[in-house]
Amino acid sequence: MNLRAAIALAFCAFHMACFAVQAETSPAKGQTDGSAASIREELARPVYAELTKLVRTYYPNAKISEKGGKLHFEFKAAPHISTSTNLPVLGPKEGGILGEVELKQGKSKTEPRSINEYYYQTLLMSPYSSTNDCHLSVKVSYPPETSSDFVDKFKIAVNEFDTSQASSDAPISTSPVASIVSVPPTASVPVLPVKPLVAPRKLFFWKAKKGSDIVYLLGTVHTAPPNLYPLPKEIETAFNESKCLIVEVDISKRKVDPAKVHQLVETSGKYPPPDRLSKHLSPSTKRVFDAYLNWAGESWAMYEQYKPWYAREMITASVPRRGDLSKLRKGLGIDLHFLQKALARKTPVAEFETVEFQLALDSKLAPDVQDKLLQVSLLEMKDTDTFMATIFDAWKTGDTAKMEHTAVHNSVDNPELIPFTMALLNNRNIGMAAKIEPFLKTKGSPLFVAVGSAHMVGETGLPNLLKKQGFEVEQITVAPEDHHSAH
Repeated sequence: MNLRAAIALAFCAFHMACFAVQAETSPAKGQTDGSAASIREELARPVYAELTKLVRTYYPNAKISEKGGKLHFEFKAAPHISTSTNLPVLGPKEGGILGEVELKQGKSKTEPRSINEYYYQTLLMSPYSSTNDCHLSVKVSYPPETSSDFVDKFKIAVNEFDTSQASSDAPISTSPVASIVSVPPTASVPVLPVKPLVAPRKLFFWKAKKGSDIVYLLGTVHTAPPNLYPLPKEIETAFNESKCLIVEVDISKRKVDPAKVHQLVETSGKYPPPDRLSKHLSPSTKRVFDAYLNWAGESWAMYEQYKPWYAREMITASVPRRGDLSKLRKGLGIDLHFLQKALARKTPVAEFETVEFQLALDSKLAPDVQDKLLQVSLLEMKDTDTFMATIFDAWKTGDTAKMEHTAVHNSVDNPELIPFTMALLNNRNIGMAAKIEPFLKTKGSPLFVAVGSAHMVGETGLPNLLKKQGFEVEQITVAPEDHHSAH
């Protein structure tokens, strides 16, 4: 038994022991307990009904039950091993939902928080009603692709519990004054429109401050549909007041040395004749590659001389020209959007990395990692539209958990790809974070950092790394009507 389970069981035992002592010393307790249970049932009924209606709207086939004072709902839930505890747990699969709600006496001892299980997110909430000295214990788990509208409405319905209790629990006055001002049943009372409560939206945008130094951190999408613009005014305003734009690589005007790239490909990206790619691929990757070539109308001859890492570079670089991605073809990546603005405004631009450095990352991966990476990349191409839609949704709603899941799910499903994730994200993030304070000294404040969104999430994301450097970091939140890109 782990420590967490032992503490939970100890608490239950202590609670039951206290209950037994109270029952022995209070002869009339049974009647009071029954009355309290009845009150709790009445208080829970409205919020249970609201949550049931919400779940039914988004998950028509969900199983919803109310038993023992608890509301339980689930859809596409299955047992698996928790990534945080390594213990068997029940969790939602893709497109699923799992939740339990219960009205409990007193204040909650569980701190409201969000737990990232990689495969899904778990939200713990416990709004409290001081009038009735009870709280709503809520646990809901949902995968990253879950509709942000559902999550927002769920949070509002739960958090309104305290507000609704404050109004519904107020005693009804029977004083003469109340009788005089009361409205006769036949009177016509105008009903004022009530503005629906909508949760504020987070942007994929942070502000980091240390003393008088300010660094804006924008997670970008390298290829974006036209309807992503105009960007929220908070982002554009921050850019306009910044002294320098910092990007991964200045792709707008940087002159890449063709000789260096050619040399890297010749020495690290090709097999010496007569060696060839098909001789080095695992049987499973070779089958996937055959299927890709058949789909794309290409041949082995186009790739045989290259190693897996460079064959993948060639294929993924041309993804926007293949498949049903017409909306992205005319799109303008957020990086390029600000690079063009910087050029027009004559704002200085600095780079974290070079093209040669980025190309060399994959070339240093072990052969088995290159093989698996090529296979996974080819398989994902079959569902590129859905994959990109998930990224855009996470970006528009500032959903860091969903973006993190998208960035690392391959390593979770394929542990052999962990070295790739370390090289692509963790190690690069550490290098980028180390350069920010030197940039502040040479370029001035504020700085506007615009790098891929995957560099902003997780424990080694830039916001967390800057916190460790002593910066105060906040994710920018705006009212829905001000969030121009949320459409």
